[in-house]
Amino acid sequence: MNNPDRRRLLQGVAAGTVIATWGSRAVAGAHTDGEYYVIAEAVAQPDKADALRDLLVPFAEASAQEPGCLEYKLMEVQAEPGRFMTFERWTDKAAADVHMTTQEIAALVPKLGEVLAAPFTQIFLGDAGTV
Repeated sequence: MNNPDRRRLLQGVAAGTVIATWGSRAVAGAHTDGEYYVIAEAVAQPDKADALRDLLVPFAEASAQEPGCLEYKLMEVQAEPGRFMTFERWTDKAAADVHMTTQEIAALVPKLGEVLAAPFTQIFLGDAGTV
């Protein structure tokens, strides 16, 4: 397999892993009452920090405007450029689930495979009294 074919294969695998991770964690993190929180982490390949930043900043800005989004904060680890984390606060799990089906997310996912060092991770949280 030549390099361009191998690169396309790896990008497809990375994008598929991202989608599978979202789906499996959404089921495992089922929650229905009260505010819903998500903390996500995405780490760029060593030479792709700027490219990942260029993808994530406008995505975060658009996400913050979605119905049900109370807060969507994109942060970059100061000591590790290219390592990004989000803090998301949603009115409920249903609002966060809708976010995961937007056109913006559908457009973003294929591009992530080109810049991520590893599949990104998400942690789903609810208020301790309602989990």
